[in-house]
Amino acid sequence: MAAGAAKRLALADRTTAYGRGSRVHPHAGRRHGGRAASGGGSKTSRTASSQSASRPGSTNVTPAATAADDARAKAAIERALKVIASDYRDFGDYSLVTPYTLRNLDHRLRAVPTLAAHGQAKTFYVSVRSMSGTTFVVRGGGLQLRRTCAPAGAGCPGGNWSGATRLALPKVPVVTAATKARVREILTSSVDHYAHLLALGEQALGSTQYANATVGLAAFNDPNSAASRFRDYRKKSDPEGDLSFLNAFKKADGYYTAANEPNSIGTWRDDMSLVGSDLSEWVNVAVAWQIREHTTAQLQAAEHKFEAALAKARRDIADVVAGR
Repeated sequence: MAAGAAKRLALADRTTAYGRGSRVHPHAGRRHGGRAASGGGSKTSRTASSQSASRPGSTNVTPAATAADDARAKAAIERALKVIASDYRDFGDYSLVTPYTLRNLDHRLRAVPTLAAHGQAKTFYVSVRSMSGTTFVVRGGGLQLRRTCAPAGAGCPGGNWSGATRLALPKVPVVTAATKARVREILTSSVDHYAHLLALGEQALGSTQYANATVGLAAFNDPNSAASRFRDYRKKSDPEGDLSFLNAFKKADGYYTAANEPNSIGTWRDDMSLVGSDLSEWVNVAVAWQIREHTTAQLQAAEHKFEAALAKARRDIADVVAGR
C-alpha cells in the first residue's frame, strides 16, 4: 500500500507519541538518601557518597537501591514493548525496532542510555542494563515473549524475570461516522475543484476558432478575445500546475493510522494524479483547437478522458469511506 508505506517511513521520524515524559535521566541527582555516615557532613561528601552508591559493583549499594535500579530498567523495557506492539499491529513485523525509533516514539526512553534493541521480520529483542549491573532482556518471536537476565542473582533468580509472556497488541482505533463524513467532505471537495477548473476553462474557451496560429497570436492584442480569455484562465487558475489534491490527501489521510488506513485512499491519490494530467492534456488540446490544429472531436475526446478519470476518483471516495 503506497500510502501505508509512506506512513511507515514517517514513523521513524515522528517526534510525539505514547507519552512525552521527562527527559531527565532517572538516575540523575541525589540517590537513595546518600548521606554521610556520621550526622551532617558537607555537601561534597554527601554527593560523593551518593555517586558511589549508584555505581554498578559498588560495595555501598544497598539491596533496596539495587531493587529500585532493577525496577526502573524493567519499567523501561515495558514502555519499549508498548511501542513495539503498536508497530507490530500496524505493520505485521518488527523491522522498525531500533533504539532510535523507540526513543522517538516514547521520549522517556531517551533517558535510558543502556537501551538496546533490534528487530527483523517476526523476531526482536530489547534490553536495558540496570545501574546495578544486571541486564534485563526480552526476546520476541511472533507474539511470544521470553524474558531473561544476567548475571543471575537476587534480582535475577535463575536468569529469568517475571512478566507477560505474550505481546499485548493495542486495539485498532475505530473510525467514527463523523470522521468518515469529514474525510468524504475533504476528498469530494478536491474532486469538485478539478471539475470546476474544467468548467472555467470551457467558459473561457468558448466556441471561437481562428484560421491559423498567426491569427490566433494576433488575437492576443484584443483583451476581450477568446484567445486572451483562455490565456488569462491558464495564468489565473493554473490548471496545468494545480496539485491541490495532494493537500487534500494529506489532510484526509491524517484521520487514519497505519492500522486502519484503507488501501483506497492511496488509490484516490493516484487517480487524482491522472485527473490533473488529463486536465493539462485538455488545456493543450484546447489551445491547438483554437488555431485549428486539433479537431472538435479531439477536443471532446480529451474532455471525456478527463471526466472518466474524475468519475473514477469519485468512486474511490466511496471505497475510502467504506474502509476498503
